[in-house]
Amino acid sequence: MEPKKDKIILFLIFLLAFGFRLFFLFRTSFFSSDEAYFNFRNAKYILHNYIPLIYDPQSYGGNPILNTHVFHYFLAFFDILFSDMVVYKILPCFVASLIVIIIYYLVKEITENDSAALFGALLAAFIPTYIQSTLNQVSVLSLFIPLFLLTIYFFLDIRKKQKWFLYLSVILILLDPLNLLMLFTLLIFGLLMLTHSFHLRIEEKEGMGLFLTFFILVNLILYKSLYQELGLATIWQNLPLELYGQVFQNFDLFTTIGIIGVVPLVLGIVGLIVYKEKNRTILLLQAALLADFSLLFLRLIPFLEGILFMAIIFCITASIAVDRFIQYLRITKVARFEKLILSLFIILSVVTLVIPSTLAALDVIHTGIVQDEIDAMQWLKFNTPHSSVVLGNVYEGNLIIALADRTNVWDTQFFHAEDRITDIKTIYTTESIIKAKKAIDLYGIDYIYFSEKTKEFYDVDSLLYTSDENCFKEVYTNAFATIYQVVC
Repeated sequence: MEPKKDKIILFLIFLLAFGFRLFFLFRTSFFSSDEAYFNFRNAKYILHNYIPLIYDPQSYGGNPILNTHVFHYFLAFFDILFSDMVVYKILPCFVASLIVIIIYYLVKEITENDSAALFGALLAAFIPTYIQSTLNQVSVLSLFIPLFLLTIYFFLDIRKKQKWFLYLSVILILLDPLNLLMLFTLLIFGLLMLTHSFHLRIEEKEGMGLFLTFFILVNLILYKSLYQELGLATIWQNLPLELYGQVFQNFDLFTTIGIIGVVPLVLGIVGLIVYKEKNRTILLLQAALLADFSLLFLRLIPFLEGILFMAIIFCITASIAVDRFIQYLRITKVARFEKLILSLFIILSVVTLVIPSTLAALDVIHTGIVQDEIDAMQWLKFNTPHSSVVLGNVYEGNLIIALADRTNVWDTQFFHAEDRITDIKTIYTTESIIKAKKAIDLYGIDYIYFSEKTKEFYDVDSLLYTSDENCFKEVYTNAFATIYQVVC
């Protein structure tokens, strides 16, 4: 394929990936998750104060924010230059779509086949779990995953790009706790090189050593007090046991197939099998897969994020299978039908991803934050004292702070959630006004936000004890949520 034509097609695939996200993005004016409002609020705080929010008086009634804030500084920088719509909606979509280009160059590095590289880029444009995790979410994954792949790419040519590898390593370590995946990838890569009797280059040893050293230093400096207080529970952010199973699920084959897609999974595995040459590139990809499997097995990485990384690696290895398939076609009697066969194969592969990707995007938009939710939060903001404490479920805590500007009882900063989860469950599920009032008084709750999401979260239809009008007053209701004021 001509180089210029190759780049034009790659650019069109990028526009397709970016445009697909924008199409769904503009169907709502809100963000689609509670966590999005956490990142939005912290970026805005940096924009106005130039320093990060280290201690949040409205979270848990006063809670340290254990975050490096690198992602928030990234957002705040662009917030100086552009509107909120561009920075918090369009920019994450643009950055997330860049994996199309990075995967193209990774595949080309392995196969030296433009068609296979473009196929990998096309698969990467429609990864259902990636779209679900990053679309309209202001998610750190939008930045972390392209940087992770770019770091892998620079490591493959570390002799020439050692400086860039080190720069990105520092950013990855500071950016997100998922840096553990990169650490495991490098360590397993070193072991695979030894088992295959390959010599580790000096630059590779230095890069791996510096990554490990900086990783340890960052964890000791930033999280030393937490390790002393919570021990190994710090790794899981002290996640309450009731929520642990939702985030760190057991590995399930059928769920994995459903999330990744049959075509990328099958082709990805085939690509690993048929690529007989053992070189640094394929060993690094195998190391990334083994690292991901290990972290999933040890429950050191959230299930959906682990499957997401697996899907991305399989996009690369699936392209290897396509490269071998093209080579095989050219030595058979049907070689003259190569373009037709490849076109049909590509269409089939893309359709099997576009349909679940569309469903994932629709799910994000339709089950995200809705207008009634915003209206309820705005009512709290303008009709309650600023010192009020508002109770919602754990995935509404950041909404209460960001949109209602009120103190919550808990949120997704889980380090102090263990002590509260039982009491909050009691408030939402008990029929006894005595038990509910005891827990309400313990946290000084002034308002109870009872939404459809909370009903689903706790499997309840109503708060029976609120029928006592001497103690609880229904002050706001709409189709999505009811707000009760505690008056006794």
